[in-house]
Amino acid sequence: MKLSLSRHLAASLGAAVVCASVIAGAPAAALAQDVAPAPEGTGLTSCAGTYQVLDASRAGSLSLPARAYTLATTADLNCDEAARLVTEFQRNWGTKLPLTWKPVSDPVGFSNSAGQRFSVTRTSAAGSSKLACPYLTLAQGARAGSVYVGAGRYRLSRSSTSLSCAAAARNFFALAYGTGDPDGSWRVRSVGAGAIQLMTGSRSFTLRRAYSTTSGAGTYPARGEYRCGPFFTVGNNDPIGKKFTVKKGRYSITAFGSTDCAKAVKILPTLLGMRSGVLPSPWRLRSDTGSFVRSASGSSGFRLSPYLGQ
Repeated sequence: MKLSLSRHLAASLGAAVVCASVIAGAPAAALAQDVAPAPEGTGLTSCAGTYQVLDASRAGSLSLPARAYTLATTADLNCDEAARLVTEFQRNWGTKLPLTWKPVSDPVGFSNSAGQRFSVTRTSAAGSSKLACPYLTLAQGARAGSVYVGAGRYRLSRSSTSLSCAAAARNFFALAYGTGDPDGSWRVRSVGAGAIQLMTGSRSFTLRRAYSTTSGAGTYPARGEYRCGPFFTVGNNDPIGKKFTVKKGRYSITAFGSTDCAKAVKILPTLLGMRSGVLPSPWRLRSDTGSFVRSASGSSGFRLSPYLGQ
């Protein structure tokens, strides 16, 4: 068993340094309940929020680059359930989907044997400027230091194209979720009613609340999870027991609960060496998600997934 770390991983994500005032509510007219039109000819109804993929991932055989997406569902599947499902699919080990779900096309998405279906579509930028990004939806209000950011859908614009839309979203959610600031020491300030600006050095981006609707919103990795970066290289096929194998290649690690990146990095070589399948206490393997957890509840641990780039 050979395992190497391609780049240095921080032991933990440090707390962000932020300073700003509490955000005032956006004007009532801007927060009207916008109704998304149904995708023509599909029998689906668009969800109001946006689903944000923060790090490139895969749901079954569907590749999901880091960006914002719009979900649309059949009448018997609500938008929040669709968002939960697409998160579950991304956590799955391999390309096999749970229960009777399968990938479909035209439009691209997923369906099950009960006839439920939802699509996953890339969103377009919220404005005409090349600095504009797709809408970003915060499903629940969150606090970054002294700044409270209310739930809703936000227009995101950058100061420069040197900062990608995906990186801006990743940094915002890292601050809002309290998992640190992975790309530097970000500062936050209020820039008007329902608007904030995040800055580090010469780079910045601004979020302006446009709609209060959030149905169908979500993020991956989800709240309480964070991606250790950039990737691990596994040098050989490493079986753990008879039914689970970590094949040779590059892998991302997503930590959750009380397990941080440092703990995951330290224990992973030992776990991959347990070909008998008997892991050292308190570690357990959940082969359906490629997760190593520290308790029966599975609330703390880390998850492996093939590295797809950022």
